[in-house]
Amino acid sequence: MKLMTLFLRATPKTCATGVAMLMMTTPAFAQSASQATQESDWKVVAGIGVLRTPIFPGAAKSELRPAPYLSINYRDRFFVRGPAIGVNLFHFGEDDRFRLGVVTRFTPEAQWDESDDRALHGLGKTSGGIDAGVFGSYRGKSWFAELAATRGAVLRKEQGEKNTRSSGTAVQFGFGYTTSFTPNLRWTAQASTQWADATRTRTYFGVSDAQSLATGLQAYQPKAGITSYGVTTTLNYAFGKRWTIIGLAKYERLAGDAKNSPIVTGYGRTNQFYTGVFLGYRF
Repeated sequence: MKLMTLFLRATPKTCATGVAMLMMTTPAFAQSASQATQESDWKVVAGIGVLRTPIFPGAAKSELRPAPYLSINYRDRFFVRGPAIGVNLFHFGEDDRFRLGVVTRFTPEAQWDESDDRALHGLGKTSGGIDAGVFGSYRGKSWFAELAATRGAVLRKEQGEKNTRSSGTAVQFGFGYTTSFTPNLRWTAQASTQWADATRTRTYFGVSDAQSLATGLQAYQPKAGITSYGVTTTLNYAFGKRWTIIGLAKYERLAGDAKNSPIVTGYGRTNQFYTGVFLGYRF
């Protein structure tokens, strides 16, 4: 799976946003003629850039942060994509276009503190956890699609209470189109959506009775359902023998009970925007 991802330690929230945003985009890097002749079992691209993302899911404010970049692929079987590690277990179909595999990753998008933004005051904090699950994908010459289902756990602490462990399930689906304008320039567009169970939705958008007393927000227990949908576009330009520059933009709209959360309606916004630019080096 030749997919572009980010490994961001500068801020955990930015890390996860970048990974989720780029998980299924850009099924192949743009390559200059000199790059294309240097194929090997290992494909490693590392670099750095900047990414502007909302401070937390549903936030009205955004922040610009440095964003280290990492993508590793071994014989289209084993891959490291930022905080995600996975294995393509099965390849089948014409030209091995269909794949099934397993993936696990750290979930830093679940890590936030009430000091990060006024909207989070009184909500306590959560610590990043781990997601694990399965995926299936299709890679054509231009069209691609991916379906992933993961389950994970995060530590959550509300004011005056001990840490509690919350687990939840999420299902993501995306499909897109990619084309090369020139041998060095590749463009990709993707539409995606996410479904989450009630536990996972409450982790990000719920308000407990204790949190309601601390914040004045109405208590809110969201149910399972579609939490977001959006579109992402990337432009990938290769130059020299080993360098690649990537630009991206994403629009995401919260949906269902996530959109109706008092955290979003009171202090955030339904429409979320992301932009970034990255410079990568092929080893």
